[in-house]
Amino acid sequence: MQDVGPGFVRSLRARISAALAVAIVLTICIGGLPAQAAPDTSGSANELIVTFRTHSPYWAPHATREGLTLDALTRAGNGLRGRRELAARQDLSLLTYDNPASALAALAELRRDPDVLSVERNVGRRLAWVPDDEAYSEQQWWLDLIDAPDGWNISTGVDETIVAVIDSGVSPTHPDLTGRLVPGYNAVDGGSDASDIDGHGTHVAGIIAAQGNSVGTVGVAMGVRIMPIRVVDGGGDIDVSDEIEAIYWAVDNGADVINLSLGAEEYIQAEREAIQYAYNSGVVVVAAAGNAFNKISYPGNYDEVIAAGALKADGYPAGFTSRITRVDIAAPGESIFSAGWDPNFYGDYWDDVFYTDNSPVSGTSFSAAIISGVAALIKSVDPAASVEQVRGLLKSTATDTGGVGVESGAGAGQVNIEAALRASLALELGDTWYRSDEPVAAGAVSRTWLWGQAPFEFAYESYDETQRGTRLVYYYDKSRMEVTDPHDDRNQQWYVTNGLLVVELVTGRLQLGDNRFETRGAANVNIAGDLNDTSGPTYAAFAKLLDLPPIFQNQTILLTVDRDGKVNANSHLAEYGVTGSQYVPETKHRVASVFWDYLNSTGPIASGGMLSEGQLFDPWFYATGYPITEAYWARVKVAGVIQDVLVQCFERRCLTYTPGNVDGWQVEM
Repeated sequence: MQDVGPGFVRSLRARISAALAVAIVLTICIGGLPAQAAPDTSGSANELIVTFRTHSPYWAPHATREGLTLDALTRAGNGLRGRRELAARQDLSLLTYDNPASALAALAELRRDPDVLSVERNVGRRLAWVPDDEAYSEQQWWLDLIDAPDGWNISTGVDETIVAVIDSGVSPTHPDLTGRLVPGYNAVDGGSDASDIDGHGTHVAGIIAAQGNSVGTVGVAMGVRIMPIRVVDGGGDIDVSDEIEAIYWAVDNGADVINLSLGAEEYIQAEREAIQYAYNSGVVVVAAAGNAFNKISYPGNYDEVIAAGALKADGYPAGFTSRITRVDIAAPGESIFSAGWDPNFYGDYWDDVFYTDNSPVSGTSFSAAIISGVAALIKSVDPAASVEQVRGLLKSTATDTGGVGVESGAGAGQVNIEAALRASLALELGDTWYRSDEPVAAGAVSRTWLWGQAPFEFAYESYDETQRGTRLVYYYDKSRMEVTDPHDDRNQQWYVTNGLLVVELVTGRLQLGDNRFETRGAANVNIAGDLNDTSGPTYAAFAKLLDLPPIFQNQTILLTVDRDGKVNANSHLAEYGVTGSQYVPETKHRVASVFWDYLNSTGPIASGGMLSEGQLFDPWFYATGYPITEAYWARVKVAGVIQDVLVQCFERRCLTYTPGNVDGWQVEM
């Protein structure tokens, strides 16, 4: 056997995944303020980009804020302070608000405006995290093509993820790989010395996992470790029996991913059975599609393998990549700059050529290494992912490059690291949404949404306690969801969280880490009611209520709060029969009876594709956090009518109780 290098996820998640996938085509790295965080008085967080329908009678072309009609100003929401047309287009405007909270509230309202075609936050663009390794610029072109820097916002891999490189061995002295190798195997002589004898294996290993250490290059999954297994003999040949033994050894010794940058035309049943053993053990096997465009290559053509084709820099299939082998996914495969090793004179080096014969580091061998690196990143954030789940994530998020549609030799298209990793995390966010809001979406129950109908965008926020200083956040109409540590146990309850949004809005302190905050100023935006209401309290008003003492158990709630945060009492409010209920010692506040009943309510919940009766909130404070104020009545305009609304702010949400609403919608978040 000769080296050919030179050398879906559960169907129950389908509806959720479809909603989340809307955002997958966008690769947004956002700096500054998140969409629902403490306000700022400057910068793009206060701005909305709005595309109006042409010939709208309300949004006059060329009009500044002062030139807009009263109706248009009402539609734009509270806090609009300026309007500017963009790029000389009369239908495209930048609306500037007093603070981000006002902009966020206006965004929701403008999305419902029939004269508005689209509205989006004027998000900031931030350079994704990039390593400072000396030769990074030499490899940046192909890393950018597969969206590696944006993907590294989520993960660069973890030590626990092991990629077996079954090849010519790996140099144990290379500066990019020292300390990153686990014990390997020499399938040629049965020993433990898996040092490189050719150079090919070191290039492959470097592409997968060269460490980010300010030296040389970086690998696709620079945080994972390599298991070197040598199958190339002293004459440069590979016996399939050695490869078969190597596959079994890798699986039995803890490999999560196996890279096979090798192949030949013969189908070997024993080889396939070894790969089936890996497949059934949950080990992902990635193999090169082969470097002869008109020939098939095994093991790449086995169904259990994720087969990798090679692309040129322009996204079209490389001339040499097999058009016969079944290909799942493709990656750059020409002149791939990476770590190398020369057996004759130079030893360890970095380049896009082999020093033994000056041939380019080109071939499906190196495309396979890239795909193995991406598979290792997926296994880093989801160790339990099956081979088919990994394959599905890779293929469903691939970028259509070159010609339109599926091309022979390119499979689903060019691998996209950011999209694949984000789709993996989005499944967990979708599961959180699914439990409570799928019954509402399906019309099985009439009640308020916990999160919202669907996420409308995602972002990467700065947060200190993450691998690379950012975390993924999805924004819903009523809240947000975030994954701070994608490498944590997905089965633990707090893998997906939803931030201390209300604390930020009320205190004006933006949280940038567990113990780091930035003061921005409390939000002068309505907590409840219509956007244009000028009577109800704002988040800033509730800042004055944080330290007021709790009421007594079963005491009727009569206290009121106005827009300025002034507290009074009104005995007529006793008619609603709302009392103080559960005392929460963590924050020294008492939950109002209507809210305590709501947080402990039962109803239809979705699980495993079925509806059953269950606890809506589990635990009760998961979606809301603990109370940070007492409950207060306010006079608020709701649907154009001034009425009594009870408001209580919790760490993550403010709950409202509107007696005038229909059942199922009286308590809302």
